[in-house]
Amino acid sequence: MADPQTPASDLAQALAVLRSPAPDFLQDARSNAELGRQLTHFDHLGRGVAAALNSRGVEGGGWTHSMTPARWGNVRVQHRDGMHFEFRHEGSHRKGAAGRRLEVKTGYPHRYSGWRAEPITVSMDRDPHAIAVDVLRRLMPSYRETLQNGLAEARRSEAERRARMEVNRLIEKAVPGVHGIGGLDPRSAPDRDTSYWPGSAHVPEGQDALPVAGRVILSPDASEVELRLRKVPPALALELLEYLRRRGVVAGQEHRPLSRTRVIVGELEAGRGGQEASAAGGRAERRS
Repeated sequence: MADPQTPASDLAQALAVLRSPAPDFLQDARSNAELGRQLTHFDHLGRGVAAALNSRGVEGGGWTHSMTPARWGNVRVQHRDGMHFEFRHEGSHRKGAAGRRLEVKTGYPHRYSGWRAEPITVSMDRDPHAIAVDVLRRLMPSYRETLQNGLAEARRSEAERRARMEVNRLIEKAVPGVHGIGGLDPRSAPDRDTSYWPGSAHVPEGQDALPVAGRVILSPDASEVELRLRKVPPALALELLEYLRRRGVVAGQEHRPLSRTRVIVGELEAGRGGQEASAAGGRAERRS
């Protein structure tokens, strides 16, 4: 049974804000007096900090709190727009007041790797309103500044993700049977950067031809595509190269196909910088 000093209503309130608790953790919380006291303590702290931020109108209000099912204490005070603070009690092994301090970290969009506001520490025994004031004074200014960078990067990342999704959609339409790494169903990774297809699956039955397999690798923003083909018959390879040549792609460089030159076999064409360069054994002659 829970400790009599921890009212059942307070414990139930604390358990209600746990994020995805396992059944055995809930059972322990109800039967272990020490764990029950700890959970209600951190619930009171998170609830009080959120209330203090709302009463001050920070970010227009809308602050709530939640807890991770952990025996050392882990509270999140979050804003409806995504801003949040993590209060972590990871020094319980220390003696005295040092073992009663919480580290306060700021939250950023997923995968943000830029500069973050430096965390601070506060005493877990202080009044929640005083803790909120401390956070606002010592942490909020640098958090607001760095969060803007995080949000800008998140928007950029989302735009890139959508661009990959659109190119992948077109690839799937052009190449039935395409899949992600490890045979992954493309529908489960629409924003993937790499796709494969087995050549044997694309040779019509009864057709005598080498199967062409391939791989497509997208740049992060899908502005460039790396295409690798395997088992390509020579005739098809030459046809592909001829197509690229007609589009103005030579030796890996793209040239604007605006020149209306005509090559005459046996002549030479003047190269850049006044040097002579062979051009398929011909001379470039401009049409009038």
